[in-house]
Amino acid sequence: MRASGGTVTTPVEEPAAGRNCYRVGVRLRDGVAVGLLFNAAALLVAAAEPQDRHSVTLTFVNVPAGNLFSEAGLRVATAAELIQPLGDSDLRFLTEDERRDAAYHRPDRLGDLLFNWFD
Repeated sequence: MRASGGTVTTPVEEPAAGRNCYRVGVRLRDGVAVGLLFNAAALLVAAAEPQDRHSVTLTFVNVPAGNLFSEAGLRVATAAELIQPLGDSDLRFLTEDERRDAAYHRPDRLGDLLFNWFD
C-alpha cells in the first residue's frame, strides 16, 4: 500500500473461527477505506468495503494496486469475478470436507466460497 500512496490502518487479522482468510484495513491515497483479503491456500487477494467484523456478507471491490500483488506472484480476484453466482464447476477442486461445508452453508457467490465464514 505504501508503494501506491496508501496506508495500512489496522493490524493484520489471521484466519480464525468464522473466517478463512487474512485481512487488513487500508486507506488509499484518495482517502477511501478498503479491506484487503488474502486466502493463503489459493494465493488469492481480494478487496471489500469495510464492514462490521461479524458481518458475513462482503461487498467486494477491485483490489487497489492489484498489479503489485500480481508481481509478487499472487492472483488478484476482481469484484466482477467474486460476485458471480456459485456453480457446480466452482466446486470441482474442493476436498470432500469442503464440498460438504459448501453444501451445508450454501454460499451464493464465488467470493462467498473463497472468502468464507464457515471454516
